[in-house]
Amino acid sequence: MLRLVKCCFSVLWLCLVWPCHGGIVFHAFARSVSGTNTGGTNPAGDLLSSLGVLYGTTVNGGTQGVGAAFYLMPDGSGFNAFRSFGNPPDAANPQGDLAFSGNRLFGASFSGGTNGVGTVFVGQTNGSISILRSFLAVNADTATNSGGASPAAVLVSPGGTIFGTTTAGGAAANGTVFSLNTNGVFSVLHDFSFLDSVTGTNIDGALPWSGLVLSGDTLFGTTSAGGSGGSGVVFSVKTNGNNFTILHNFTPMDWVSATNADGAIPFGGLVLSNDTLYGTTTAGGFGGRGTIFSIQTNGPAFTVLHHFSATDPTGTNADGAAPCATLTLSGNVLYGTASAGGSGASGTVYCAKTDGTQFRTLYSFEPLNPSDGTNNDGAFPVAGLLLISNSLYGTTFSGGPGSGGTVFALPIGAPPATITNIVLNAARTVTLFFVGSPDSTNIIQATTNLNSPTAWQNISTNLADSAGAWQFTDTIATNSSRFYRSYAP
Repeated sequence: MLRLVKCCFSVLWLCLVWPCHGGIVFHAFARSVSGTNTGGTNPAGDLLSSLGVLYGTTVNGGTQGVGAAFYLMPDGSGFNAFRSFGNPPDAANPQGDLAFSGNRLFGASFSGGTNGVGTVFVGQTNGSISILRSFLAVNADTATNSGGASPAAVLVSPGGTIFGTTTAGGAAANGTVFSLNTNGVFSVLHDFSFLDSVTGTNIDGALPWSGLVLSGDTLFGTTSAGGSGGSGVVFSVKTNGNNFTILHNFTPMDWVSATNADGAIPFGGLVLSNDTLYGTTTAGGFGGRGTIFSIQTNGPAFTVLHHFSATDPTGTNADGAAPCATLTLSGNVLYGTASAGGSGASGTVYCAKTDGTQFRTLYSFEPLNPSDGTNNDGAFPVAGLLLISNSLYGTTFSGGPGSGGTVFALPIGAPPATITNIVLNAARTVTLFFVGSPDSTNIIQATTNLNSPTAWQNISTNLADSAGAWQFTDTIATNSSRFYRSYAP
């Protein structure tokens, strides 16, 4: 993985090379028979890592047909579906991310519970589950209730309070933001308001499908509908429910092309770095197939980082379509999944710099066999990615040899560095400044002759700091052209 720089004391040339590697499927979920199996089917939540073990859930399958919780090692060994969810009052159909706090797993189930409209649960890896909250039944006529229904995901704060969203129910049947203490005290922090029956708009958004991100005493999230454009919003709210604020209203889509300027229908959550939030939309944008965006936590600076391209009649394109998962951030690189599109019309894994440059399609999932829904690597990744030791770990909702989805790993190597500055010093030495992977080891080589592959010489080994930055001063530089390249071994 080389980064090439030409230095002529006044000219800088930077070339980035980022090879793609093949994905490795190390667990394939089996097709369910009459809705049931032993290992679960259709994983939809992000994987979670704790003490070198990967944890996750499936929406369907399991011995009761309503999902399972599983763990396995990063090399694919030791798979164990340690919990099959059941029928009410048990939790059922978990599709949100798990969260660890201490030695306990917290999660949300889309259905199940006493009233069949979802739960927040806590469990152990021995399979024991306790229901912390069963959401109240919804009115059969209005679909409303007190507190919300069908929770999507939960976040556990450092203080032990659980924060989450519901996709339905509440005072207007458009979902809620809630908090829940482990002693059972439940509070509604925000009820999303009614939608206009004609325009689909409101003042605060509706139907949040993603979890929340916490910074200090402020929660940030998205809704998939509502807002002034009817295309969803980015919002913030204090942990006590005060100061609910709309940071961005996504604009209306053209109803023929599904396009707009900023994206629409954000299903995924947000990732926060310093004062910047990053997220995705599943639709809208110039290609009508979604966007990657950034926005400042105070709201005014909204930027589209990438417009996913339109798909052809076969559902394929170059970069993927309909991203609906929360992004993963490492240094200044964003990693994500697109649930559709790509060369196989089965979704992609991609990355891009936080400024929107250097977008790469890292992997395209294979087409599905139309007769049985199988392929080699899985299809339709709707969950986010987990980065461990220069490999991305994720899941696909379906496909794979058993047609029930997969767990996969994608080796990516260290992301390429960016040279941020080059300085000609008074002594005619040259100082190069880099930003790459945090805490990475980087070797710089130099040559005066690009035509001789053997002319490259190691001149420095550099350790990046926690922000990914390092610098090197070449004291042997001359007035002639000199080329530099850096790689992470």
